[in-house]
Amino acid sequence: MNQSSPENKKPESSIYIEEKKENEIPSSADQKAGKKDPKKSESITGWIVLACCVLVLCLCGYFYLQSPNKAGNEIKSRTITLTDVGFDTPVTFKTTGTEKDFNTYVDIIESTYKECNELFDAFNTYPDKVSLKEINDAPRNTPVEVDEKVIEVLQDSANAHGVNPKFDVSQGKLTMLWKQAFEAKTPALPDAAAIEAAKNPDSMNAVVVKDNTITLTNEAAALDFGAIAKGYTTQLAADRLLEAGLDYGFLNAGGNVVLIGEKPNDEDWVVGIQNPDESDSLLVYRNRKPTCLVTSGDYQRYMEVDGVRYAHIIDPDTGYPAANMRSVTVIHDDSAYCDAMSTALFCTTVEEGQKICEEFDLDAIWIVDKGTVDLIPDLSTDAFDIYITDGLKDQVELKKAS
Repeated sequence: MNQSSPENKKPESSIYIEEKKENEIPSSADQKAGKKDPKKSESITGWIVLACCVLVLCLCGYFYLQSPNKAGNEIKSRTITLTDVGFDTPVTFKTTGTEKDFNTYVDIIESTYKECNELFDAFNTYPDKVSLKEINDAPRNTPVEVDEKVIEVLQDSANAHGVNPKFDVSQGKLTMLWKQAFEAKTPALPDAAAIEAAKNPDSMNAVVVKDNTITLTNEAAALDFGAIAKGYTTQLAADRLLEAGLDYGFLNAGGNVVLIGEKPNDEDWVVGIQNPDESDSLLVYRNRKPTCLVTSGDYQRYMEVDGVRYAHIIDPDTGYPAANMRSVTVIHDDSAYCDAMSTALFCTTVEEGQKICEEFDLDAIWIVDKGTVDLIPDLSTDAFDIYITDGLKDQVELKKAS
């Protein structure tokens, strides 16, 4: 056989394939002996090796792409706490899933809270939204066109007011007067005359809703959604997460908790209810079904004047902070309703609250200082008495000491 000259020799490589010239044939002696061409055998072997390598690489790539544990697609528990989405409160979200899905859900939560924070803001205006401040600043008896979410919150507020008049979003001037007192460098009670002047005597009758407009009819009326806005927004975010495909998880916006979906393997949701004097939980609530919980308490925001603690929740009838209990937790399938009713029940006595819950099929848990309520408690500690509606008694227990 003719050999290539040294000048035309091909460079070495890991797979070396010698190509046969087009007109070259084996010698007659090789043909007669049935002798195989060694270069042809080497060429075939090389191609087989190369094909096997390519096949292995393709299979590895396929199984990598299909693997749930590849980068960004690992199924695991994920948690985030957002501190800059409004309402002056952190928002915690937890679920199990892929990083891609989790990031999608977080985007939904951020956009929902930021949007609602602007709509329900009673102190600031925005170029592309009509906030509560614009409604409150408008001349009286002047209809103001608003976003449908503002109408929805106002309707929810009217429903809660019908259940318990202690919930009254039309008393914005009264709550803002106390807000200024709480935020002062030197806390002090507002003047009694100023408190009386800030009350809206017409209550919710001074707020008129027609189509997509809101009209305030007297100078004393001003809207403040502080006692329902977080609950509404948390419920809205949860609904949007479900629409986006979330199977289960939870949101907690400063004590406004929404349990979304059912946990896998028939596990219970377990939620702690805070000890009013400590950061740890005093009670544990268990439930397999998704639901909502909102707690109102005197330990969340308060001021002390002359040794007396004043909670941030204002009783619209007296004009002063309510002081009937340490906390009340409402459990219901709608977070906005929970938020509103926890505020309303905080402004009523335990006895009155129990009657309201029985009449309107509502579940609640009250924590009071020991011996301050003339009723037999359902649970007790050295410091507190706890009262529980019948629908929750088999789902609430004292937290065991660790």
